[in-house]
Amino acid sequence: MSDVEFNKRHYAVVQRELAEAEQNKYQLQLDRWWQVQRDFEEELDDQYYVGGYLERWSTTPSFTKGKRDRDWRIK
Repeated sequence: MSDVEFNKRHYAVVQRELAEAEQNKYQLQLDRWWQVQRDFEEELDDQYYVGGYLERWSTTPSFTKGKRDRDWRIK
């Protein structure tokens, strides 16, 4: 294998790796955005109205454990 052929193959591999790294960067950005959207939806789902006031399920004391309690899966 000549030096020219080796360099062509080497640069092709480097270009593929750079393209993959760029794609991973965009995927991470998309994942962060998606997680923020999920957190925002969860935040909206955590609110309810009582007597005209906005309350949160996560800060409302409860004497029984339910799915909306902060310690739902904690033993």
